[in-house]
Amino acid sequence: MSIEEAFALAEAEAKLEQALADNKTRFDNAVLPNRYNEDWRFGRPNKFAMALAETLQRNANCHGGASVQHAGDSAVPVALAANDDLRQTEMLMPTIGSDALLGLHLKRFGNGYALYIEEDTKEPIRLTYKTSGLYTPSTFIMVAPGVKAHVIEQYCGTGACTMFATRNIQVAEGAELMVELNADVDAGSYMVITNIQNMGGKVKHLTELRGEWVREETIAEIYTPDADVQLYSANRLAGNQVLDQHTRQIHHAGGSSSNLLYKNVVDDNATAIFAGNIYVAPAAHHTDAYQSNRNMLLSDKATIHSLPGLEILADKVRCSHGSASAPMDDEQLFYLCARGIPKHEAQLLVADGFLADATDKFRGNIQTT
Repeated sequence: MSIEEAFALAEAEAKLEQALADNKTRFDNAVLPNRYNEDWRFGRPNKFAMALAETLQRNANCHGGASVQHAGDSAVPVALAANDDLRQTEMLMPTIGSDALLGLHLKRFGNGYALYIEEDTKEPIRLTYKTSGLYTPSTFIMVAPGVKAHVIEQYCGTGACTMFATRNIQVAEGAELMVELNADVDAGSYMVITNIQNMGGKVKHLTELRGEWVREETIAEIYTPDADVQLYSANRLAGNQVLDQHTRQIHHAGGSSSNLLYKNVVDDNATAIFAGNIYVAPAAHHTDAYQSNRNMLLSDKATIHSLPGLEILADKVRCSHGSASAPMDDEQLFYLCARGIPKHEAQLLVADGFLADATDKFRGNIQTT
């Protein structure tokens, strides 16, 4: 090792130690979400966040199982308490107003999988997490330069279960990753925090979520020119379900791009919340970013809160956002009913077509605009 390399290594280690110290202070000083926390606006923190915190603070053991398919040698089971590198990665994770909850998750150190993907995947790698109680899994996905990979992650829960999951995704230069999260916890509740770090590749990310209460935070950080992140979500809510989604598209470098399309079908007394932000750093010129939230309401009692936003600190960018919420199109419904399809089945078909717009774009069946 040369003197220059030794100095660079020492400097990197010093920065890491300082960052870890800063984050320890961050967790020590964090307070649980409350109604004054802007990042939990409309998210009913006094009910759901406090219930999650109380569950995590109990000494109850985690009950859950993790399995993987089609991964070969790429998948490594992890227990965070025994892996310093992954523990540090977790400690450095950003959140959107949920530092205190992430701190409680870190103290529990549930298990999970680390995927070190160094070859193209012939078929999707499938990760499955199941629980009937409390479970706090973590997933780490690292894709090597130039590799094409597809990962499908599934959360399954029965009864009044609780799940708090974290996901760290790192994509190297020239890599291409498609990653799906399908979550269904029946009558339970769950929270998932995802951090995507794109170092010069292309990422497509899709979530399909269902539960009594779901809080999703997705932070996509883009560090190099020509890197691209596409975020999609397609969800159907009914009963008294609450879906609380928060996103950040962070462009650290110019010449990069991102696109977001989140769509929800909301019925009965259900509530869908979306709060997104596109951040373009100073001097990150020629950034191309878009954000769209679309909602279909099937009930007069359904509730939608949509809060897209932009924070642009550079010139010569193309960034925009949009939001729309409306009832089901009567003409589409009439068209189907006039051809002998019962009204309820016609409503399901229209709703499926509305959500398929997002899933088809994720799978590349429709050109993204």
